[in-house]
Amino acid sequence: MLEGAEPPLPRDCWVPIASARNVRERPRTVRRLGRSFVLWRSATGEILAHDARCPHRGADLGLGRVIAGELACPYHGFRFGTAGECTGMPCEPEGKPSRRDLSIRRYEVREHRGLVWLWHGDGASDRPPLPWFEELPETDRHAWDHETVWPLPQLRVMEGMLDMHHVPFAHGRYLRGIGTRLDPYEVKVEGNSVRTFGALRRSGDGPERGFRAWIDARLPGLVFLRFGPRLCAIVACTPVDREATWIFARYFVELPVVGKLLAALSLWAEFTLVQPDDQRMLMSTSPREPDVRDHKLVRADLGIAQWHKLFSRAVRGDILAPPTDATRVPGEGQG
Repeated sequence: MLEGAEPPLPRDCWVPIASARNVRERPRTVRRLGRSFVLWRSATGEILAHDARCPHRGADLGLGRVIAGELACPYHGFRFGTAGECTGMPCEPEGKPSRRDLSIRRYEVREHRGLVWLWHGDGASDRPPLPWFEELPETDRHAWDHETVWPLPQLRVMEGMLDMHHVPFAHGRYLRGIGTRLDPYEVKVEGNSVRTFGALRRSGDGPERGFRAWIDARLPGLVFLRFGPRLCAIVACTPVDREATWIFARYFVELPVVGKLLAALSLWAEFTLVQPDDQRMLMSTSPREPDVRDHKLVRADLGIAQWHKLFSRAVRGDILAPPTDATRVPGEGQG
């Protein structure tokens, strides 16, 4: 069923897999979770997701087109209905019934806030609400989007998202004057989230000074960030496979008239100037697939340590513990 090694990911959850605005009249294939999905819209505009491989001779259905509300294979013209059933074989006489073994699997997806969300789990499970962050603005009027793929495992990308104390070193040439002392630094595990707050200050700065950031990392790989009263963001980090991660970022600048423009400029600067440094540093780390046991973590890594713990328990299917205050790095203080 899988095309390659499936990346570790909690099951029975909604996973963002694509920007909805990129799913238009023509089918589009995206690779996520170690599989290839073809995304297309029905005659009513509903987004549909199926296996991208044509069962006849293996062609990519994302290279095909939609004809009369059906998905047509680009290689031999076989057609598939919205449920995935084969509805037509042009090489056969008219009226010949389709074969059940030529059907393609349909996946449950929903469209919400400009994203395509795929249900990753068993068909019989109850569906929880789509994950979102209450702190985000109610509309995307003052927002701008960007997406990319990094050749890194998802856990490495999430480590970078939760890492504050690298900022003055990896990004010092663009963000000058930021102190290196992370104080205060607070981490709390709440259900399926790791919430952190920190301030990077210079020695002698009072508690009201410094670069301050709020980060909320939520399973299976969503991040909310707030930098000050006007700028916030959501970032989705979804595995392409074990070796790469699709990153979708949306910045919000909560200002009338110019908010959308400032969000676009901020996002451009982030992914043109700042994030290439993060990508380079993360790609230099070893081993390639991270394990907290391979590193000697410090207090400033507590958010990363708690994310690894939460993520591992969710992948195993363990019941999550009640919300707790996280105050200690695993292994800290032990001989």
